[in-house]
Amino acid sequence: MNRPPFSEETILSVAKTTLGIARNNAAALAGFGITADYLNEFESQVQAAEALPGETRNRIDLRAYTSDKDEALASCYRWGLDLRMRLKMAFGKTSSQYKSFPGKQFDLAQRNENAMMAVMEVLLALADKYKTELASFGQTPQIFTEGEQYLAELRTKDSAQELQKETKQQATQERYMQFQELHDTVNKINRVGRLVFKNDPTRMKLFESKWPRRGTRVTVVEESETATEVEQPDAEETA
Repeated sequence: MNRPPFSEETILSVAKTTLGIARNNAAALAGFGITADYLNEFESQVQAAEALPGETRNRIDLRAYTSDKDEALASCYRWGLDLRMRLKMAFGKTSSQYKSFPGKQFDLAQRNENAMMAVMEVLLALADKYKTELASFGQTPQIFTEGEQYLAELRTKDSAQELQKETKQQATQERYMQFQELHDTVNKINRVGRLVFKNDPTRMKLFESKWPRRGTRVTVVEESETATEVEQPDAEETA
């Protein structure tokens, strides 16, 4: 679902104003379905939308998961650097053993968790294959176990991050849907109000659109956290 046509702050403000006006004219609106129960439900929807965690809160939560994953990725990279140095010291730079280290893939994997998980499997196999020769250069069983643990942590934290991404996306879509429903309910109430009071210009004016007109600009923040200006559509009310 796309982002609602106005900011969440604007939708909440207009919804609360519209709710108050509708309650003050509830008797006249009830004949067209805008009953007390309808308005009570509308108020509950406003309160529920207001209580939702915002995009900023969701981004902060995701950032924490991303930071955990990045730390695990960095641990794997440091472990691999040490192994490459030990291979060089044990066998020499021109040896087939040293050249078996997937240097290009390893360097490219420094900032790519999926690539690093694949490379770490190769590195662990090399460390195990040459464990006797590498032992003299500090490659202990404990260090080998640490490498296994770093890989396991990277897999776990990558999975946690991906789950949080899906959770965030779902929460965003649900929030968009709730605010769109508020927007649509406001328009419905206003249409009914203008119909009911078509012969009473003063009261009819209360139900004119309160959405910002064309040319009003609001700042929105996308996933990249880069602020951009978006021109809102006409204040024409749609179903």
